[in-house]
Amino acid sequence: MAMRRQDRLAETRRIIERTILVRRVSLGVFCLVALIVVLFSEISPLNPLFSVPFAWLLLTLPFQYLLRRQRSLRALDNVHAAFFSVEILLVAYLIHRMGGVEWIGVVFYLFTVMYANFFLPKVAGYVVTGLAIGSYAAVAFLEYFGVIPHYRLFQLAGQPHRYLPYVVTTVLAGGVGLYSILAFTVRAFAGIYERQRRELLLRERALSRLSAKLLSAQEEERRRIARRLHDELGQTLAAARWALAAGNRKEAERLLGETIEGARSLARDLRPPLLDELGLGPAVRNLVERFSAATQAEVRADLPEGRFPEEVETAAFRVLQEALENIRRHAGARHVSLRLEREGGKLVGEVRDDGRGFDLRRTPDGLGLSGM
Repeated sequence: MAMRRQDRLAETRRIIERTILVRRVSLGVFCLVALIVVLFSEISPLNPLFSVPFAWLLLTLPFQYLLRRQRSLRALDNVHAAFFSVEILLVAYLIHRMGGVEWIGVVFYLFTVMYANFFLPKVAGYVVTGLAIGSYAAVAFLEYFGVIPHYRLFQLAGQPHRYLPYVVTTVLAGGVGLYSILAFTVRAFAGIYERQRRELLLRERALSRLSAKLLSAQEEERRRIARRLHDELGQTLAAARWALAAGNRKEAERLLGETIEGARSLARDLRPPLLDELGLGPAVRNLVERFSAATQAEVRADLPEGRFPEEVETAAFRVLQEALENIRRHAGARHVSLRLEREGGKLVGEVRDDGRGFDLRRTPDGLGLSGM
């Protein structure tokens, strides 16, 4: 679980860093448009038309620094939300100083709202959206009631559509600038979704292959149980019946005792009672004792105390059971060491033996390893 959280954190950070690049390209284009307008008109280079987007561009530097220092998704979201809030304040000031309530100022919030609702949790995204709407409404009504002055980017009289700087600004900012940046942003999001879709498809295919292997392993286990029932229990019961028919009660009792012990052994293999009653440690010790008795191998086991979640104990026991079975069937080992220990929130295990090894590149895709 901790590993999945770290993977998600790293992936989210990478995606946000790509959006930082999109912001820088967008703001660079905006600054270029503003510079062209400054050159075509009598507007000062210190005018907010140029200085505010430039300050906004510089703001991405400390944001990226803070982004890389966060170690949890919640902290990442908090930093991101704070950046969006500062963005909105900068945009509100830009709209105010450009007289944006008269023309295309409201669309300046478009990318901030898009990003916020893409990356942040739902409630936080709605809060940022509300802040954008509220800041624009505040500028508009404060100007309407005369609380703050209304600025105009161009002091025009008569027909503004015949004034070249106004026309150039409208075309570049409202047409070329806005929609080029919008297309670039949408393509960036589309690329993110496409990469995630491909990764998800690969995971689904891997999961499908693993599911098929696990089903095959399940069928193999059922065949193994059927063979044991037929070859061991079935034949022993048949022999006991023949002994009873021949009047050999002592032999029949011996065979029935073997049958009972065989049934108990099969039940222990399917689900050892110790695993439910006492936990992973005692169940593994019992497994090791039976393995040593069957193989005459020397086994050293280092096991943790206490209980683990049921699904963890079951999975760990099955993996160790399969590992010891592989050693018994294939390795012919005389010395085996088994270790389980807690590491943070994880259970880590290791099995070593001095038996015959194998080349992973030449090993068939066996059910045992897939199951493990």
